[in-house]
Amino acid sequence: MEPFDGLLKQIAEAETVNELNKIHRDAAYLLRNVIERDVIASLSRALSDVHDALVRKAIMLAEEETKRAAVGTPPEKWCWYVMGSLGRGEPTIWTDQDNGILFDCSREQEAEGYAFIQYLAKIGTSFLAEIGYPYCLGNVMATNRRWSQSVRDWEEQMSMYIHHHFPDDIRFLFIAMDMRPIYGAHELVYTGKKKLLEQLSSHSLLLKRMGEHVMFPYVPLGWFGNFQLERWGRYSGCLHLKQSGYVQLVNAVKFLSCVGNISAMTTWERIQWMERQSLLPVALVKQAQEAFMTFIYFRLKYSLEATGDYVPFSILSTSERARLKQAMKVAKKLQRVVMRQVRGWHDE
Repeated sequence: MEPFDGLLKQIAEAETVNELNKIHRDAAYLLRNVIERDVIASLSRALSDVHDALVRKAIMLAEEETKRAAVGTPPEKWCWYVMGSLGRGEPTIWTDQDNGILFDCSREQEAEGYAFIQYLAKIGTSFLAEIGYPYCLGNVMATNRRWSQSVRDWEEQMSMYIHHHFPDDIRFLFIAMDMRPIYGAHELVYTGKKKLLEQLSSHSLLLKRMGEHVMFPYVPLGWFGNFQLERWGRYSGCLHLKQSGYVQLVNAVKFLSCVGNISAMTTWERIQWMERQSLLPVALVKQAQEAFMTFIYFRLKYSLEATGDYVPFSILSTSERARLKQAMKVAKKLQRVVMRQVRGWHDE
């Protein structure tokens, strides 16, 4: 998208973290001036491209710093990947870090490879924080050994999540489904994710548990279609935009992608593939696409004006409330689709 083309050129020419920080802030200024409902799809893609370029350049700088420090030995192949909204290509302007590293080398070189990767993770996440990507409060970052591993160790860990029954296993699998390579040997992530999806789609008991996970949190709409706002504390009278249909829709689509062994990266692409595989009725696919773009519009617009994901309900116009309510109803409908599928499996 034209307004952001200049930023991509600046990122390519940037040589310091401070320059990247300024470009990130410039992107926020640009977004405020160009955001419109009818161009939200192209705007979202353009913003995602800017984020990708910023993260990629930061990791290039971190790689140079790590090599200068001479810590460990660079593995034969390694890849920095992102997850969460960045992984799905649908981030807001200010998004936190969700990242990790996969690497591949011989067993004899693995210890040295881990030393290199762990130092790279420390520098890389630090540079990203300086640019304007806060550390993940849930510690889904490359500095956490859970998300930075050799391919061998990562595959063993995913297998444990699939076959064990600890409470967080399902959550970690949902997170891993959004892996997308940013810098390095991209094939490591593509291959690892392909293997993961193949295992998930063929494991019926696990799919039941994943489907049950999609039922929560509830979409905050009452029986009569009334918005259920925060009632207490500093966010009284606010809507949590992320949990007001967006995350429910994303997770429902992610689950159905598992069922269909769909390897698409973005929510939009996953919805398109569901139509091709007849996983959803055509009418519901169209509703899901419209609802998804509505959520993206609200998240982009109000991420510029609000603190975090909370937005005072009073600042929404009448037409915005109507559009948001319709999108929330679609998210509830998708949750019901998942629920019916899970119940059907229980009846088998």
